[in-house]
Amino acid sequence: MSKPGYADQGFWFRLIFMLVYWVVLNIVMSVFGILLVIVSLVKLGSKHEPKTLSVWLKSVTAFIQQIFLFLSFAEEEKPFPFQPWPQEEIDEDA
Repeated sequence: MSKPGYADQGFWFRLIFMLVYWVVLNIVMSVFGILLVIVSLVKLGSKHEPKTLSVWLKSVTAFIQQIFLFLSFAEEEKPFPFQPWPQEEIDEDA
């Protein structure tokens, strides 16, 4: 006879991590918004592509995706710092 979900210790640990990542998600969304505004302003006022800022923006987007997958029970692996930070490569041709 198996225990119900609330009796499982792993459930409670996951719930705590989900609450922590929910707080982190709210902070990261603010960082994402700031980066988005900066990239938009640089593109508006300049002819060249802000490659480094765009890479940071893509990296933060990948981190947000990892958090959403964890919060929605689509993945069991916890995002950064339990996994490496999502790396995006600079496209030299763009």
